[in-house]
Amino acid sequence: MHSGDKAGWSRWLPGAATVLSMAACYGTLALIALLGSMGIVIAVNDTIWAGAIVAFALLAVIGIAIGLRVHGKAWPLLLGASAAGIVTYTMFINYDRSVELAGFALLCAAVAWDWLLRRRGKA
Repeated sequence: MHSGDKAGWSRWLPGAATVLSMAACYGTLALIALLGSMGIVIAVNDTIWAGAIVAFALLAVIGIAIGLRVHGKAWPLLLGASAAGIVTYTMFINYDRSVELAGFALLCAAVAWDWLLRRRGKA
């Protein structure tokens, strides 16, 4: 980040938050499975776990919204908000693995789209 870039963190925020959301989801599952295979059983509060996943997904949407002022295109934000809505729905209302995965895929697509538009906007 050079000295003229006062909001450099906003460039990596959507991607980092998306990675953290997916890591909170699938990483926790992998950790529980790994520990279970070693005979260690831990209790995870499902509400707190789901809340962390959704919070990071919403943080990714906030990061995409910040990119709106750079490129002026609302489509990545709408896609990201829809994706976060899908993830929230699967976490708190009706869990379906394929719907959850589709929500994360759409969130990744929204972040990538925002990133590409930001690069074009700066060029």
